[in-house]
Amino acid sequence: MERFTLAQAAGWTKGEAKGRATLSEVSTDSRQIPAGALFIPIKGEQFDAHDFIAGAIENGASAVMSHRLNEEYPVPTLYVANTARALLDLAGGYRQLCGGKVIGVTGSVGKTTTKELLYAVVRQKFAAQKTEGNLNNEIGLPLTLLRMTRATEVMVAEMGMNHFGEIARMTVAARPDIAVITNIGTSHIEFLGSREGICKAKLEILEGLQPGGYAVLCGDEPLLWNKRARLGCRVITYGLENNACDLTASLHLDGTFDIVNNSLPVSTLPQGERFTAKLRLPGAHNVLNALAAAAVGLLLGQTPGQIADGLASYQASGLRQNIYEQNGYHIYADCYNASPDAMEATLAVLGTMAPGGRRFAVLGSMLELGGYAEEGHRRAGRAAAQYADALYAYGPGADAMVAGAKEKGMDKAYAFCDHAALVAALQQDAQKGDALLFKGSRGMRMEQALRLFLGEDTEE
Repeated sequence: MERFTLAQAAGWTKGEAKGRATLSEVSTDSRQIPAGALFIPIKGEQFDAHDFIAGAIENGASAVMSHRLNEEYPVPTLYVANTARALLDLAGGYRQLCGGKVIGVTGSVGKTTTKELLYAVVRQKFAAQKTEGNLNNEIGLPLTLLRMTRATEVMVAEMGMNHFGEIARMTVAARPDIAVITNIGTSHIEFLGSREGICKAKLEILEGLQPGGYAVLCGDEPLLWNKRARLGCRVITYGLENNACDLTASLHLDGTFDIVNNSLPVSTLPQGERFTAKLRLPGAHNVLNALAAAAVGLLLGQTPGQIADGLASYQASGLRQNIYEQNGYHIYADCYNASPDAMEATLAVLGTMAPGGRRFAVLGSMLELGGYAEEGHRRAGRAAAQYADALYAYGPGADAMVAGAKEKGMDKAYAFCDHAALVAALQQDAQKGDALLFKGSRGMRMEQALRLFLGEDTEE
């Protein structure tokens, strides 16, 4: 992190500085205070970190921020109206201090994979950083920006949300040079009311776009395609189904695909030309994510070779889109999150696995669907019937998933209310050589069911 003064921070946050300090770190955790750190206490639903300011000072904080205007502290202090808002303002000022380019990424499905592919691509040419883990909210995004230095040429910043206004506040801090919207699905429809509402919330990312910046949009999504001419910025589109997009792809049987420049105004891939790329990730939905990354790379002046190398270098691990073999089974672990759109995409991949065996969809419920929950889970069940031989559903939406599967003629569809019962039944049915997809919303902890199935855990 670059050094900044408490006076600079006061200017960025419109706060009042009492005392002087030169700072080289920022921390929101009173227990972990690096040397030269400004401690920023955030008031949450469960606790107010202002109560831990004394502990932060004891642990070595060089200065503190506070919105308790009537309290005094024995170190230089920055008084602000609200520390959560001021954290965003601080990050926004610091981002401008560092310079470099910011690529903002949002979308209902695929934004994290797209962020990872983008980083894999841009780091082939630039000194790049990215959002780590799930630091994509109004606390995580500013902490991500505060990791930049003057040497950072490109920061790939993911922006998530579940309410209106959240992305607007984040993008004003991030000031992206390029804003990517991967799609408009049904995630968080409980809070946003409709897909139109979700589209409106995602388009907030353009409110902070730098002058002359680009919006990179999935042209396969009609809600984005139909708005592209009215967004007030330069728009680039990509797609698999919409051949009128600026950047498209043609898929080959060997798993590679050609990226085709129809009308993207770049010099490294003239219009009408193409190049071949490949991914270690399965599914056409990931080719769409790769097209978003390729579009950004081309806009930044990268060559087709650099883009192809970057795409080929990324390999998923852990809870996201991780395909591997263990104990004789083909495992597809995608347990980090879920929505009806993501369920359909991953089930389509399951349908291509284990040609000599059977395919089991082990699906946890999807959260934050509100009034769409019943239909969303039925939709997932119908997709399971299309691509799998059996459905093992878990959680509050399990009955609806089973009902959807049976609508499409699937007999082997079962609902469970705990992991242990599900796994016991699954172990009786699945055999070596079969393929099993484990997927669900984060709260369903389907990775725990997977560990139980593989004998790596013995209890919930």
